[in-house]
Amino acid sequence: MEGAVKILNDRGRDGKSLAGQLNNIVGSNTYSISNLSENRMRLPRDYKYKDGSPNEPVDPKLIVWSPSDRRNAAYLQMEKDGKHDPEGLRKRFGAWMTHAQNPRFAMTIANRMWQLAFGVSLTPTVHNLDHPEDSYNPELLRHLATEMVRVKFNLREFLRILYNTRAYQSQATTTELAMGEPYFFQGPILRRMSAEQAWDSFMTLVLGEPDKFKNTETDLYGRSIEMNLLNPRLDSMTVLSKLAAINNIGALERKKVAGGLDKAEMVSQTKAGVEMATTSTSMDETGYLTHGGMMLLRAAELPQPAPAGHFLLQFGQSPRTVVDGGCADGTVPQVLMMMNGRVQEMITNPDSLIFRTMARVASPPDKVEAVFLSILNRRPSLEEKNIVRQELAAHGEEAYADIIWSLINTREFYFVQ
Repeated sequence: MEGAVKILNDRGRDGKSLAGQLNNIVGSNTYSISNLSENRMRLPRDYKYKDGSPNEPVDPKLIVWSPSDRRNAAYLQMEKDGKHDPEGLRKRFGAWMTHAQNPRFAMTIANRMWQLAFGVSLTPTVHNLDHPEDSYNPELLRHLATEMVRVKFNLREFLRILYNTRAYQSQATTTELAMGEPYFFQGPILRRMSAEQAWDSFMTLVLGEPDKFKNTETDLYGRSIEMNLLNPRLDSMTVLSKLAAINNIGALERKKVAGGLDKAEMVSQTKAGVEMATTSTSMDETGYLTHGGMMLLRAAELPQPAPAGHFLLQFGQSPRTVVDGGCADGTVPQVLMMMNGRVQEMITNPDSLIFRTMARVASPPDKVEAVFLSILNRRPSLEEKNIVRQELAAHGEEAYADIIWSLINTREFYFVQ
């Protein structure tokens, strides 16, 4: 009993007692999907159309875009399955919706992938594909759908095809697109990187190989939170112990990592109250590196959405309240963050990958070339070399941080060309 009271009084990550989290963990293990004994969706009481009566149950029906859809393999397969399993409507619907021959499934995915590559979809909106003939290029849209089926919905392979087209490799369009006017895809449109793309680019410039840093905490949390509430051997102490373990996962993981790394692999410094942690490229262990309280992991490895004030949220990360909630609009806080925020501190820190790359060469011209190759993936032009030479002559070694800051704020870096 005393052990249970102690666990209940322990504080979790959010500062709340574990007793306050008990309902959450129990609720997450009691979710279930089941069929109702009756159809509760009914027409309104004042329904006055001829195709139904007031308060009449609404029978489920499949979407049919054209009379020929009934002869489509996806529809025929659903009817066939219905004869053998008339009660398994949900399973049959899922199979129909994701069927390769569904009139809109492959087309919808292909259209979204096209928007990802070109910055604008083949339709006025990706949310409505009821009428493909109203798209900017109906023939192309249908062809992309067949290609999606041909590659068996392999998105990596599909994007490889798009990126190798002459249309994608053409010069980006920089003129403003008129609202409602069709776009003929003479090339992709010039657009800013998404918040996630920009953050991952910065992680690469700071860490070198961000893929080596994984957030294993999520998997551990999933295994810890799962429990069979119907197990007769499950007692209150077991539940409370699991709750305590969940809240200790972060501390345990960090302790394990800190004890398993070599000093040559992890260097931590404290400068002006800001912690900067870097690793060598040979490090193969999972670590949680931080800078100013921010975890240095790829966007996909971080909790979503990011907390208030985080770079990802400031630069348009979706709040996950609606589908496609992210945006790439420019704001004043973004400018301020790039001027004196934590991101530019990370990149201009002497322990970042860029500075470690510069340390491998001795001459200033080689150092400048290393900076340009790291950030813009190209060598500096003659004009840029002259500007950099003047900066180095005026400010010495301190000019390198200013050069890095200037390059990460250019349109060439921030925008998908």
